[in-house]
Amino acid sequence: MDEDCAASACVRGLAGYLRANPQACDTAEGIRRWWFDSEHEVEMEQLQDALDWMKRRGAIEEILAADGRRRYRRLADDALLASLARAGRSG
Repeated sequence: MDEDCAASACVRGLAGYLRANPQACDTAEGIRRWWFDSEHEVEMEQLQDALDWMKRRGAIEEILAADGRRRYRRLADDALLASLARAGRSG
C-alpha cells in the first residue's frame, strides 16, 4: 500500500474511532493495539504520522500523563471528525 494511502486510511480510522468513542485517550502503542482491528493493522510510523497530522489540524491533542507517556485524545467536534473520517488526509 502506498504510504500516503496508508496514512489517509489511518486518519480515517482514527477519526471514526474518536467519533464513536469521544472519551477515548491512549498512547500511540495503545491506539495501535486497541483502536484498530486485526484486519486493519497499522505500522507505528504510519500511526505517528497520522497522529501528528491530526494534531496539527486541531482534531486531537497530545497530553503528557503523570507516568511520562504521551497520550492522545479528541479535541475536534463531530463535524471535523466526520470530514476526516470520509476524506482521510485529503480532508
